[in-house]
Parts: sequence; structure tokens; C-alpha cells
Amino acid sequence: MNNKNKKVLVTGSEGFIGSYLIKQLLLKNFKVIGGYYKKKKFNKINKVKYIYCDVRNLNNVKKILNIYKPDIIFHLAAKSHPFYSFTNPVETMNTNVIGTINLLDTCKNLKNNPKIVIACSSGQYGSRPFSKLPMVEYNEYDPEHIYGLSKVFQDSLCKQYYKMFKLNVIRAILFNTSGPGKKFDVFFDICNQFSNQIHKKKIVIKCGNLNNYRDFMHVEDVAKALLFLSRKGLPGESYNIGSAKLTKISKIIEILKKKYKKKIIIKIDKKLLRNYDEKFIAASIKKIKKLGWKPKKKIDDIIDDMITKTLK
Repeated sequence: MNNKNKKVLVTGSEGFIGSYLIKQLLLKNFKVIGGYYKKKKFNKINKVKYIYCDVRNLNNVKKILNIYKPDIIFHLAAKSHPFYSFTNPVETMNTNVIGTINLLDTCKNLKNNPKIVIACSSGQYGSRPFSKLPMVEYNEYDPEHIYGLSKVFQDSLCKQYYKMFKLNVIRAILFNTSGPGKKFDVFFDICNQFSNQIHKKKIVIKCGNLNNYRDFMHVEDVAKALLFLSRKGLPGESYNIGSAKLTKISKIIEILKKKYKKKIIIKIDKKLLRNYDEKFIAASIKKIKKLGWKPKKKIDDIIDDMITKTLK
């Protein structure tokens, strides 16, 4: 069967990663069905069949899967912001946990046994001391917040449905992902403030904690990794998707200073400080690299692409 005859369902298709993944799928000539939930308008991509999809609603999920019978499913629909989960724990659990079990339980009754790639999160691991990095797929989960906990449950559901029903499910554990179109993350906050003041001699940027360390990924690399796992990933397994590099958040400021030769004044805004915030996050990607994938973009590419977009 060539890709033109393969149907791919992407839940959360209107989201940040979803839109990039769809572009990769279209380049490979897949027939793409985009499940969306947000009622507000979003940028729809040509040649995609968009359908309303509320993963919390079992009947809605059953209807979609029984009508379209996708060969591959990328499950990206989620409440994906840790900060949101602080004040909306029930909604976070309903979407991330109940939404996932609705999908998996429906898939077990599909005769075509679709390949399912689930977007999990590095938030599952929680924080680790520097001496215990990088995080490896077999590490225990110890999340710092409700969002991370919801992803632990999601991960466990995938393992259980593989064990009990032999579902063709793969867990992609995504580390910090950014790029053009991402909002409400550190790159967006800093690059947006910088772009708005780029013509000034002195640029003032309000920040939260710049002393944490993260494993930053460009969204294009993440989209390509998800597609790669749909072909090469083994059912029942989990794979970290990261850069395998530990980067201090303050480096974003340093790169902007060097590239644009601007004086930047940093002001710490207490409103941007989180009570629950991992100090170190870094991935081991040896497992997925053995299959033949590795990231190609760097933190400089994320910054360049985001600045270019905001200046348009």
C-alpha cells in the first residue's frame, strides 16, 4: 500500500505540533484527517479533511474511528501547559487521561489495528539532580505537577493496552519543543519582547527563572521524529525525543545579545516565576538514534525562526 492510500488521523491537529506534523505527512502524500476541538478559527491546511473531535467524548471518538478507519493515528490532543494544570486539574485529567483511554479502547475493536503514536511528555520524569541526567526511558516517573501526572497515567494506559490487547501503540516522550507559532513558552516570551523593541538602543525584557536548564527541540525536528516513529518505532516501546543537550535558559538572552549586538536589561517578574518548575531536564536519545533518527536543528535555529516570524 503506498502512502496515497494510507489514511492518517491527527488529533489536536489545530495545535502547535499538529500543524507541523500535518505538513510533513502531506509531503509524504498521506491522506490526512485532522481532528480539532477548539471552536475558534485556526489556520486550516489545504488537502486536509478537518473534523470536530472531542477526545473526552467516547461516542464522538467511536464515530470518527469507525467512519474513517485510519491506518495511523497521531494522538496529540492534550491540555499541554503545566501552568494550566495548576488551576485546572480536572480538565487536564479529563483531556489527557480520559481522552487517551477513549481512543485506545475504541482502537482495540478496530479490525485494521492502526499504528498509534502517542505524544507523551518529559514532564512525566519530573526533576532530577544533574548527576542523574540524562533521563532514560527506563527511569521511574516522579512528576512535579498535575500535567506531568496526567502524562504518567497516559503512558501507563498505553503500556497496559499493549500488554492486554496488543495494540500497535508507541509512546513518544517529547522534551521542550518550540519554534514559530508556539506561544506561552520562554522562547515566545523573550523573542516577542525583543522583537517589539528591536529598534531601541536598550531592550528591557521581563523574565521568570533564567537559571533552569532544559533540553530544547525545534518543532520541525519533533514533527519529523513522530513520523519516523510511525515507521520505525516498536509497538509497546517508548522513545525520548530531545536534543540530548542541556541548555541554560539564560543562553537565549546571550544569543540575542551576540547576534543583534543589543544591550538587554533583564527584569525578573515575580508573576513569571513558577512554584513547581524542574531545575534540570535533559534526554538520552540513544534509543531512537539506534533506529536512525537524530535532530538537525539547534537552539539558534529556534531563535532565528521565531524572531524572523515576529518581525514580519
